[in-house]
Amino acid sequence: MFSSTLSLAALGLALIAPTVVNAHGYIHTYEIGGTSYSGWLPFSDPYESPVPSRIERKIPSDGPILDVTSSDLACNKGGETGVKAIATAAAGSKITFDWQSWPADHMGPVTTYMTDCKGDCSTFDASNAKWFKIDAAGYTNGQWAATQLIANGAKWTSTIPSELKAGEYLVRHEIIALHDAGAPQFYPSCAQVKVTGSGTQVPSGSSLVSIPGLYTIAEFPDIWSDSFKSFSIPGPAVAFSGSDSGSGDSEPASTSSTHASTSSAASHTASSTHVSTSAETSAHASATSASSHASSVVQTSSAASASKPSSTGTGRCSSKTKRERRGMVKRHVSHQAKRHH
Repeated sequence: MFSSTLSLAALGLALIAPTVVNAHGYIHTYEIGGTSYSGWLPFSDPYESPVPSRIERKIPSDGPILDVTSSDLACNKGGETGVKAIATAAAGSKITFDWQSWPADHMGPVTTYMTDCKGDCSTFDASNAKWFKIDAAGYTNGQWAATQLIANGAKWTSTIPSELKAGEYLVRHEIIALHDAGAPQFYPSCAQVKVTGSGTQVPSGSSLVSIPGLYTIAEFPDIWSDSFKSFSIPGPAVAFSGSDSGSGDSEPASTSSTHASTSSAASHTASSTHVSTSAETSAHASATSASSHASSVVQTSSAASASKPSSTGTGRCSSKTKRERRGMVKRHVSHQAKRHH
């Protein structure tokens, strides 16, 4: 009996281990135009009956896309296929992306793109989309955008351009984790949004990019090197730059300073499209309890930003040597200490 119990326990730990190692983050909730919508919850939604209807296209897990040439880069694996639900918001409205968690050492830029579905988003194939940037923040004054996202409770806010023509759009939000030099990790998600209003403009020409294609020739730095000083965000300039649609990487604070502005949305939980977190919280917690979410829970201490995990090509992370961490520690620890203590 003892041997059987021990075997079952060992099997359970073996099944949990990959989840713990690979745990990163995903968008748990969207606040769009004052209304709260649940994101696709990869650890519970696929197992519910009936499967919930979400505005976010399905993602398989909280892991990254590693191949810059993969079609999965657009909306994550399986995200080229549309879903039935869609949010509605007026042009000029705020969209807040509430991440389930984000590791403090997974530093990098945060960007938001949109694409016109040319009609019905539920039947639109994202693999052929042309995207325009509405918000981007990288590395400014010694701080990464992802670090600022963490400081704001794992939330990031972008704005739908006020000039944008009414219609159905995909909104693509992404964090790029640069903790493994030479192997950037991409975490994209796409939500379907019906934009209303009297706007007449649609970006064209140099404002539009293909994904994949956007990062094919992009250069990502070794952020742990002593020589690292700055970072240029790949892709075009922010479309409608004269509007309140985002400030690019020059002032990341202005893209996320409104993260607590959707209080009226808190009570909006009427349908399965809207926030439904208890099943996801339970499922995710049980899968990671063995390590107390050591690798995925949002870190708020200055010490957390001093360790550099490294990918082996599978999305897993491991520690970097003290010598390689030294340069990053000098730049980030003092700032983190100020912000969190």
